[in-house]
Amino acid sequence: MSKVSNYGEYIQELDGRGDVIVFRGQANSDFVLIPSGLRGEHIATADSQMFHFVDEMKHLFNFDELTCIEIAQHFALPTRMLDFSYSFDVALFFACHDTRGRYQEDDGKVFIFNKSKYEQMLKERGKLSSQVIRNNKFLYEWLQKYIDKESTMMGNKGIDMPIFIDATQQFDRLYMQRGLFLLWGRDECSFEKIMENEEIPISRFIDTITIAGEAKPGILKELAKKHISEDTLYMNVEKIKSLVKSIKYGATE
Repeated sequence: MSKVSNYGEYIQELDGRGDVIVFRGQANSDFVLIPSGLRGEHIATADSQMFHFVDEMKHLFNFDELTCIEIAQHFALPTRMLDFSYSFDVALFFACHDTRGRYQEDDGKVFIFNKSKYEQMLKERGKLSSQVIRNNKFLYEWLQKYIDKESTMMGNKGIDMPIFIDATQQFDRLYMQRGLFLLWGRDECSFEKIMENEEIPISRFIDTITIAGEAKPGILKELAKKHISEDTLYMNVEKIKSLVKSIKYGATE
């Protein structure tokens, strides 16, 4: 782990990294890797709420189940998925930006996750990996059963370690953020604790960069020059349609 204080140093930190690397930014460097649905008061209700949301969305729109779960995630409904990005800049933005302003002065953190090495480890241990799950319908059927700790699927294999799921890119925020997810199954503790329980050194897959709190405003300004900002990452198609309509017809919705 290293701590740097300007944008240029972050870029230098990435030089020489190989394999498929994904990133996650968190505004407080003390936070561990755990999805919102497995935090505190959400544990008891997150699964049932998510499945209810998916069922309702399927009746309202012609989306597949995984897309519905992605939408739930990005509208802050607690789920078992944790957001990652293929873009370092996007992760750096989220490490510096706090919508509610609670951690703006705190040190942030960028997680640099070697997806290739992690999935190779899952394969070696006979675990499910993202290479196994490509059919959205199958994934959703599994999700409906994983809350039953006694259930078994795929020859007694369940998602007992988090796996990466590529986003469908049908949702504008995911497209802009180059998003993917780390999906939790039966193990309901943090990723760090899961690795500890499995006696796997987390340093095999993850490196971190701590972001000095006082450096966040300057880094955000540098990212804005590259069109990485709240406006671009949270781009809403409906807002754009409304703007076009107002320009063409002089009316707003």
